[in-house]
Amino acid sequence: MKIVNTLDVPRLYSQKDDRFRYEAVKENVLGLKNICGEIVVYPPGASGQSHHHIGTEHLFYITEGRGKMYVDDKEYEVKAGDFVSVFDGERHWFKNHTSETFAFLELFAPAKYKTIWDSPDLK
Repeated sequence: MKIVNTLDVPRLYSQKDDRFRYEAVKENVLGLKNICGEIVVYPPGASGQSHHHIGTEHLFYITEGRGKMYVDDKEYEVKAGDFVSVFDGERHWFKNHTSETFAFLELFAPAKYKTIWDSPDLK
């Protein structure tokens, strides 16, 4: 058994926008081998880049605020308390269109997978 607080892991900043994340659900942090994930935070106005994953299922739990999620070019409004599943190969990205923080826990299973960015120079 292991307990790790989000604030005890490094905060990692996106190289292309204002998002940041805490990579707490990693083998080197919690010792989990079959699942991985992180907490992702979108400040007001921030948006991510379109991408998809090969070889994993993706579970999101919205922890704070609300935002727009795009899956295969279809727009969805998501809010705190929502669970969202994205399957192998489904292209997705988020946008915080509000004046409040938008955050979620994202989990991947299995933990070994490949990410394909629509614009490889933007991550």
